[in-house]
Amino acid sequence: MLLWVASAGNQGASWIMLVAVFVYVLHHYSASSLAIVELVGTLPALLCMPFAGAMADRHDVRRLALGSMLVQALCLLGVLVMLRVGLWEIAACYGLQGAAGAVWPPARQRWLYALVREERGRAAANAAIGSVSGVMTIAGAALGGVLSAWSTSAALAVAVGLQLAATVPLLALARPAFQQGGQAAGALRSLHADLAEGFTALRALPLARSVIWIGIAWGLIGGAYNVLLAAHVTNDLHGGGLLLGVFYAVDGVAVILGSVLAARLSRGSHLAAYALAYVLQGTAWGAMFLGDWPAWGAATLAVMRTASGVIIALDTTILLATAPERLRGRITSLHMTTYGAASRVALAAFAGLLAVTGVRTVGVLSGAASVIVGATWWWLNGRRARPLYMSATSAADVPDDPDTMSSQTAGGLQAPVEVSGRVTIDQPACGIV
Repeated sequence: MLLWVASAGNQGASWIMLVAVFVYVLHHYSASSLAIVELVGTLPALLCMPFAGAMADRHDVRRLALGSMLVQALCLLGVLVMLRVGLWEIAACYGLQGAAGAVWPPARQRWLYALVREERGRAAANAAIGSVSGVMTIAGAALGGVLSAWSTSAALAVAVGLQLAATVPLLALARPAFQQGGQAAGALRSLHADLAEGFTALRALPLARSVIWIGIAWGLIGGAYNVLLAAHVTNDLHGGGLLLGVFYAVDGVAVILGSVLAARLSRGSHLAAYALAYVLQGTAWGAMFLGDWPAWGAATLAVMRTASGVIIALDTTILLATAPERLRGRITSLHMTTYGAASRVALAAFAGLLAVTGVRTVGVLSGAASVIVGATWWWLNGRRARPLYMSATSAADVPDDPDTMSSQTAGGLQAPVEVSGRVTIDQPACGIV
């Protein structure tokens, strides 16, 4: 619960800052300037994410988490001060805030798994953490909009206070007790070696590799989610800011609902539900662009984002099911980095595509692509990986030595996949929008 509260405070502060910066830049500069600020503000986080995962695997996650929160608060204060200086200074503080924030997800995930050892408990905890996205889409964005309409400076001041408040629940949590074997060995290794190990370890973790690939695929498909949604509401449905706000409220509620539903699933149904959610997500997303009525759009968006909520809730559970404890930070960061990079590439590609075709066409095609990705992942990976997933309830928590990991994996975690005749978990998919 305390990690959930900290996550909500962290994400709420980011939402308020994001809305405040967007409103300020659009009011004083231009849409092209906003695009530059967004690019400069998000690239540092992508570049830092792999290192953040290695740091979470090597160091005290409590200190890393608290440090991340405090540095983010200082950066938000920097954005507030730089409002009176210039655009590039605002973008620089925005980027530093994102870089500091990159440490939080892998540190939180390792901390969570140290506190919750039982697999069903972990699935429920991941679903709860996933619901933060929906809650803050509603509360954070709404609060940011109200405060920004009053005063950008006031909005950023509240963001700083909320970011600092997010450290309080972390201070109340005890330092997690990890298996120390891997960390002690890792202390003598270079950060570069740890990063390389994170990549090479995926060869022995086919299930985690499949989730990373499907994350990349969905990043390429859904990277322009916000652009397509806003364009459809304003252009095709002839709505304004109020209707777009209603759609985002539907988005948030649906994600929460999906997270709740995912928490009620048995472990044996996780993989099938994960694949089905991708298919349902794509079907509803494509269908949304076929109608001309706000009610139809809101209904199909609700279905689409409920499926996304299921994906978000199950994603981390499946990703880390077979990952050794000492690698979880790096695996988490690698997943987020590749997804984020794919989303940025997609954003640029969709901008060019929208210049030559309509929003409806692009929306329908991206929905169809999600259906194909989900079905492909299930056919090539999900159905074959079920024995592996079911047998990995606690094996990943066994202390491991870096030099013997491959033999341990072959002896315990890899065998169920070999039964299918080949290890082919190299296809697509995640739903982290």
